[in-house]
This record gives sequence, structure tokens and C-alpha cells, in this order.
Amino acid sequence: MCGLRTCFLCLVVAFCLLFGVSHATNESVCVLSDAPQQCSAFCLGALHPLCDQYAKSKQKEEIVKMIAESRAEQMELVNDMVKLTADSRTEQKKLANHSQEAMEKLIADSQAEQKELVNRSQEEMVKMIADSRTEQKEAMVKLIADSRTEQKEAMVKLIADSQAEQKKLLNVLAANITSTASKLESTLQEMPSTLLPVLHIGSRYYFIEYKEKSMTDAEKTCREKGGQLATFGNEDEFEAVTRNVNIYTYFWLGYRRNSKGEFETAAGNKGSFMKWESGQPDNIAGKENCVFLFNSHMYDWVCEGTYSFICQLDAV
Repeated sequence: MCGLRTCFLCLVVAFCLLFGVSHATNESVCVLSDAPQQCSAFCLGALHPLCDQYAKSKQKEEIVKMIAESRAEQMELVNDMVKLTADSRTEQKKLANHSQEAMEKLIADSQAEQKELVNRSQEEMVKMIADSRTEQKEAMVKLIADSRTEQKEAMVKLIADSQAEQKKLLNVLAANITSTASKLESTLQEMPSTLLPVLHIGSRYYFIEYKEKSMTDAEKTCREKGGQLATFGNEDEFEAVTRNVNIYTYFWLGYRRNSKGEFETAAGNKGSFMKWESGQPDNIAGKENCVFLFNSHMYDWVCEGTYSFICQLDAV
């Protein structure tokens, strides 16, 4: 379309030029003062928009062509990408199948090796246990034999040492009995009549003193005589003493209350036999820390009172 317009304009320009020259020749009258320049300017003015439109049309065609070519290239690139993806998936699938087969083979081989190793370990363990049992049995037999020999030798030595120690102890015991009997006889001879009567009960001697003294003085008197205030190991000793004293006399006994509230002897031993009166010990005001005997029963009492007392002396 643009080409037809251009051709038409060219024809118009040619016509104008010819028409102007003709009039100038024949009639010496020129319609246009400068026909070539004026016609050229007119034609250029008329052709300029057409040229611009033509240039834009050509540019548009080139753009459309470039877009088409770009789309074609993009489609080709997409197709290549799709093909590459399909090929990659195929390769991955092949690789996965191959890896799975290799893994299954590897697992099977590993299991077989483990089974073989377990069987071999079991056989070695059975052999090791058998060897260990044999060694243990031999060692045990040897140990028992050695132990019996050592025990026999130790027993013979122990019996010999024990017999020697027993002989020494018997000699010491005999000497102690002789010394104790001499001391006891001397004590009895030196003892004033106020300590009579003397009771021999079991392995002990009990001295009944009717002279009244404080608890502290009574303890001191008994120590000076080689004994201590009386305590009782059992009911037989207690009954034997109470049958031989005035039951209506108060007698200090060798018990004191300790920090725990328990009664113990001068040696720090807990009283093994104590026959309390009903309601005793009552520890009135928390000060009754000593014990006296009255009417065949025991009472707790303050230690400041003065009463008769009973001493004891062990025979051995």
C-alpha cells in the first residue's frame, strides 16, 4: 500500500515539472516561480508522513518477526528442556533401579557374611567355654588341694597356739583366784562389824550396812572396801538379798539416771534387773536420779537423802 502511494506521488511530481517547463517554453508564463524547488518541497512535505509511517511499519514488522523468532526459540528451548527432563528422569530411574539392585545385593552379601561370622563366633565361643571350664576345673582342684594343705597346717598351728594360750590363761586365772581370795579374806578380816551380815550369793558378796549415809558417801565407802553399791544381775540375786534385810529399811542401790533418762550402774552398764514399785519410776520434778530399796521394791529418789546401803564385791 505504501509503495502505491509513493509511485503516485512520484507521478504527480513528474507531471508538475513537465507542466511548468511546458508553460515556460510556449507562453513564457510560469505558474510557479521555482517549480523544481516548490514541487520538491511539496512532495517532500507530502511524502514525509508516508515515510515515517513506512519506517514504523517496517520497524513493527521487524519487531513482530523478532517476537516470532524469539517465541520459536523459546518453544525450541522448552522442547529441549522437556526432552532433557525426560532423559534425566529416565537416567534417574535407571540409576535408582541399578542402585536398588546393588543395595539388595550388598545387603544379601552382608547378611551372609554376618551369618557366617555368627556361626564362626559361636563355634569359637563353645570351644573357648569348654577350654575355660577345663582350666577352671583344674585350677579348682589344685586350689582345693592347696587349701586343704594350708588349712591342715593352720589348724595344727592354731591348736598348738590355742593350747599354749589356754595354759597361760589357766595359770593367770589361778593366780587371780588366789589373789582375789586373799584380798577378800583380808577385806573380811578388816571389815567393821557394821557391815555385817555378809551374804555370799553366786559369785558375789553383799554387805548390808544399816548406818545411814548420802548416796555419794555410800558409794565412797563401798569403793574403799574394794566393791561398789549393789546392783542385781537377775531376780534370784535380788530375792536372796531382800530375804536377808529389814524390808522396812531404806537402802541405797548402785543405780543412777543418765542423760538419756535410763538407769545404769557405776560401770556405765544398763541395769539388767530392776524390780520397781507400782507407779515407779516417776521422777517427780525431774530430780529423782538415784534408786533405793524398800519393802522388796525399788523407788527413784533424789540423791541428797541419807539411807542405809548395800555394797557388793565380786568374788572373781
